[in-house]
Amino acid sequence: MIFIEKGQEPESLIKYKQQKGAHYEGFPVKGDIMEALLLEQGYICAYCMRRISKNTMTIEHYIPQYVDENLALDYRNMVGVCLGNRGHKKKYMTCDAHRENVKLTINPLDRSKVRLIKYKSDGTIYSDDKEINKDLDVTLNLNCDAMGVFLKSNRKAALKALLSKLSRCKEQGQWTKTLLLKIKNSFKVEGKNAEYRGIMDYYIDKRLRRS
Repeated sequence: MIFIEKGQEPESLIKYKQQKGAHYEGFPVKGDIMEALLLEQGYICAYCMRRISKNTMTIEHYIPQYVDENLALDYRNMVGVCLGNRGHKKKYMTCDAHRENVKLTINPLDRSKVRLIKYKSDGTIYSDDKEINKDLDVTLNLNCDAMGVFLKSNRKAALKALLSKLSRCKEQGQWTKTLLLKIKNSFKVEGKNAEYRGIMDYYIDKRLRRS
């Protein structure tokens, strides 16, 4: 999970909310919301960081609609998430599909919360904060590693590729703070974030703090 900085809500949503009786299910152009979310998230799921597109995503209300209907059309309450392996047993589902309507402490729009997320070398995502760790491991099931999801393994592979690149740079005497920042900036190309970049950011940031 990475911090998401919200952008401007779609003009079509702004206009629709001005109509009497406006409600989320009645909004006719949800594709506009999807496009806006994809752009601000760099085309990765707000929770697991898998690649998403308009055809492979759904709009997630961070605060569920049943909790506060007034927030159903609030763009700041929306993030784009993957389909979460819907259609399989719950233990194989992830993200909002596994979460259902359980309250979350972790919030991808809150930088201070995201900073409490850590990663292990085997790809495990966790936090020393008990409630956030429950969100990650239980509610969102982000360490799921089966049935075509392989979140943990994919994060491990992303870190392995990064470490291999850093090792080559170190052998050439190029492992500097400037290089680390350059590599981190390369995690987003042409508006698209690298999949699972959270674990790579975490590793780079640790090295930057030591430099």
